[in-house]
Amino acid sequence: MDTGYSTATTPVSGPASSASDAGEGEGQYWPLGRCKKSYLDYLFNKTQEIEEQKNARRYYHGVQWTSEQIKALGKRKQPVVTFNRVGRKIDGVVGLIERLRQDPKAYARTPQHDQGAELATAVLRYVLDEEEWKAKSPEVARKAAIDGLAGVEMLITKGDEGDPEVSFDIVEPDSFFYDPRCYRSDFSDAIYMGVGKWMELDQAIEMFPDKADDLKSIGSYSSELSSNPDREKRWFTEVGSKRLVRLVEVWYRWKGKWCWTIFTGYSILMEGESYFIDNKGETFCKYIMFSCNVDQDGDRYGFIRNMKSAQDEYNHRRSKALHQINSRRLIISQGAVADIEKARREWARPDGVIAVPTNDVTQAVKADDQSFDFAGQLKLMENAVSELDNYGPNQALIGDQTNQSGRAIALLQQAGMAELGPYILGYRGWKLRLYRAIWNIVQKYWTGERWIRVTDDQSVKNFVAINQQGQDQFGQPVVANPIGSLDVDIIIDEGPDAINMQADSYDTLTVLASKGANIPPQVLIELSPLSDSVKKRILGYFEQPDPAKQLAMAGEKAKVDETNSRAALNMAKVRDLGTPEQPNQGDGVHPDLKNMKAAADIEDTRAGAAQKAANARKTNIEAALVPAQAAHDALIDRASLAVNAFSASQRPDNERAEQES
Repeated sequence: MDTGYSTATTPVSGPASSASDAGEGEGQYWPLGRCKKSYLDYLFNKTQEIEEQKNARRYYHGVQWTSEQIKALGKRKQPVVTFNRVGRKIDGVVGLIERLRQDPKAYARTPQHDQGAELATAVLRYVLDEEEWKAKSPEVARKAAIDGLAGVEMLITKGDEGDPEVSFDIVEPDSFFYDPRCYRSDFSDAIYMGVGKWMELDQAIEMFPDKADDLKSIGSYSSELSSNPDREKRWFTEVGSKRLVRLVEVWYRWKGKWCWTIFTGYSILMEGESYFIDNKGETFCKYIMFSCNVDQDGDRYGFIRNMKSAQDEYNHRRSKALHQINSRRLIISQGAVADIEKARREWARPDGVIAVPTNDVTQAVKADDQSFDFAGQLKLMENAVSELDNYGPNQALIGDQTNQSGRAIALLQQAGMAELGPYILGYRGWKLRLYRAIWNIVQKYWTGERWIRVTDDQSVKNFVAINQQGQDQFGQPVVANPIGSLDVDIIIDEGPDAINMQADSYDTLTVLASKGANIPPQVLIELSPLSDSVKKRILGYFEQPDPAKQLAMAGEKAKVDETNSRAALNMAKVRDLGTPEQPNQGDGVHPDLKNMKAAADIEDTRAGAAQKAANARKTNIEAALVPAQAAHDALIDRASLAVNAFSASQRPDNERAEQES
């Protein structure tokens, strides 16, 4: 949402209306006075939370010294040192969240909708892909870890298929406000929430042309409706030739429904009833938010609150230690030097010269021993660093662990992840609410026929039609895959950390292989930490047809042919021997016996020829089998050597040394 408010919401917002003052629309929607009071109540009651959010954003970006502290350090010539470890911690949390596989999956509530669950899963993932979910979700996780709250706002935009498209955009925490009396981390008990943004006057008039006169007459009445974040320091009512106006959108519960109003300092621009309906027919708010932590006062805060003291101590002690190294504290006897300031400057110089009126220089001028103070500063600084490293995600979660088995890393990650339990649970709950909101909006607004792209686990792209018009066996019109009538439940399907389990299995098999176990090379390659493309290329060599096996099968066939030919020859001989001799009649041979004898001779000749041909084929196959078998054995040997070499390169040096010894 580039300008702050999408004009695409107007056609689908239901009975939207306009009001020029607080009196119009009173009773059906909130009047202007109550809308303004909702924002001002937040600014008044959440002052500490707003200031803490500003400070947290500064700390994340490395701005960890105040202007007063910098001036004081400059007077004493002490360096300003900043080692931003809290920023690294926040980035580690975001990286951990991205490593956890959390994909939406739909399950049917009734047996009749079992097939529709797969369709609902495909629709959800299609919408998430279209909205660049992989880029937006880590940004939401980062904002929640810093500011203590984050989320998205649901949008309805114009689509190119006739039906509107489902969209969502990230809510900036410094522009978000909410009911200060709500306490729950998911804002489910909030009476209202909204955002306030600056907008150029021309854009505002383009969005609300019927309110052009009111917008042009707005002066400084809107400036009070702002929390004044750091990024808006250069924004004011007039910037050169551009004029800016403050627009506020608030969503609130009113008479059992969610309603919305867009207003400025003294004018309501537009209002209406929520155009988002859940599966129970109830309206819901467009803002889907969650909190990192909620304290005893109901204020939201992120991880930086608990790391701020350790970060400050680390910076201050590092600066103090560096200042002590660069400085010397001198002990000078009274009257030993003529100019103390000159002696101070000369002592600080590597080639400085100090003139003293005595032969014993050590008694006249000497540097105080500050080694004890310096060691104490370093020890306390190490404690601060340890506190920062042990807070939140540990080194195993971030990935800074070497020479560890998969099982050991998994145990360390489980221990470190326990400290992030509330945050991860809140993040998962927020994603689940977002998935359900997307599904509810899709069911309401996707009424026409459309095709969605589905990518399976093998990265094969397929297309599925929803709301497709067709005919049944009786010629009656029917709708295939009617998405609006599906009754499914959305859950988050989580899988185990496959990387660590795979590494653990690979380590176990390599140890067994080194001890002489017969492990197929295909198994080791499949579990190795190689890229998928390299694995496919190597495994493709093993999947090629084995020429030795083909020749062996041909040899077996030749043996069968030889056996059949011998059986035919024996049958011919039996028939020949079983033919009785008949007395000569006329030419000495009975015609029938003569024909039978000729047939037996032909069969005998044919069987003999078949046997000779089978013997020849067998000889040729055996001759060709020898080089093919040798080539196959050489290929297997090369593959085994490659796998063993790769396994040896992955083991620690001490294990490799033990095996070589």
